[in-house]
Amino acid sequence: LLSTPAQALPVQEAVQTALANNPNLQRSEQSIRAAEKSLKSARGKKGVSVSASGSVNASKTEGIDPSEHASTGLSASLPLYSGKRLETAIKYAELGIEVSKFDFIQAQDDLIYQVATAYVNALENLATSKVDLETEKNLSEHEKMIAAQYTAGAKAKIDLLRAQVETSNALQTAARSHAAYEVALTNLAALMSTDSIASLSVEDFDTHLTLDDVEKYIAEAEENRYDLKAAALRIEQGELDIESAKSGWLPNVNANVGTDFSAASRRWHITPDASAGISASWNIFDSGVTRAEVETAKVEVERLKLALDANLDDVHEDVVTAHKNLKIALLRLTTTQKAVELAEEERYIATEKYNAGEGILLDILDAEVALSTAKKNNVSARYDVARYSFDLAHAIGDTLKAIRN
Repeated sequence: LLSTPAQALPVQEAVQTALANNPNLQRSEQSIRAAEKSLKSARGKKGVSVSASGSVNASKTEGIDPSEHASTGLSASLPLYSGKRLETAIKYAELGIEVSKFDFIQAQDDLIYQVATAYVNALENLATSKVDLETEKNLSEHEKMIAAQYTAGAKAKIDLLRAQVETSNALQTAARSHAAYEVALTNLAALMSTDSIASLSVEDFDTHLTLDDVEKYIAEAEENRYDLKAAALRIEQGELDIESAKSGWLPNVNANVGTDFSAASRRWHITPDASAGISASWNIFDSGVTRAEVETAKVEVERLKLALDANLDDVHEDVVTAHKNLKIALLRLTTTQKAVELAEEERYIATEKYNAGEGILLDILDAEVALSTAKKNNVSARYDVARYSFDLAHAIGDTLKAIRN
């Protein structure tokens, strides 16, 4: 049932492949470029704006000679004062770049966590498949032994039938576990943006996350989590939105210069004009629109602060849960290994007693089931240690810490 390629893909390479190929991550990276363009636009609005205009008119009135008129103009304007609206927009865009970068780094860590978890799931399913295949092999050997004894007249047919049924059931279990392994590989390949799993296999690796005090991990999470950093910057952006909204109560002042050239068909003499000045506008009454925008911005800031508090609580819960799960998994790893040793001894005794005519077939079957269960529990504990190590590392904002020497 199992076919393992000669060269398995290490978990580090699986992570790097996903980081290079995953389209969702690439889309997240594009948001940084979009934010940079927004900053360029915000800065441009504070600079000089130049516009050109031109027109050509022709007219003919009965009894009067036709006439043509042409004009062209060039003007420039520079905002001198906007109630800090333009300056606020620039600061908002600068923060937007930082937010996009933090979001991208968090997206990278999320993808690493997804790949690592999928990799561990594939490893666990592979190990479970091997246990099921070993159980099927052992039961098949028992079946052959009982068949030989039945042929010699030493065993009843009912023993042979029961052995055949158990072997068939074990084969079906092995087939299902192998299918689960292939599904796990498919999930891993999807995260890596790899179409085929024909050449994809996994290999065991060690985790290097030391189980320290939970308060240490909570402090690391508060310092390192980029989603928390991005949320804090969004609050700053919200404060800037309040300042921008308040600019509606303040005047706008612009400096303007311009020149016009005009000519008429009768003389075709170009007449130049030039102008320069300062203009100001002030919306004295807007039916409460600006006040409503200010209040809306304030409410949004409060909402962002509450969201950050909720995210912080979720991070604390994630750290505590992962820490407890990892601690339990480490204890299970020790106890399940001891259970495997005991189950192997029980199977040996049951087999020897049956061969000596002192035991019954049910003792052997029960011992095989007990050994299979003990090995699967050990497999589960072993990969839960890896899984919860990644859970804890991801909760503190650095998933690769679990496999980094």
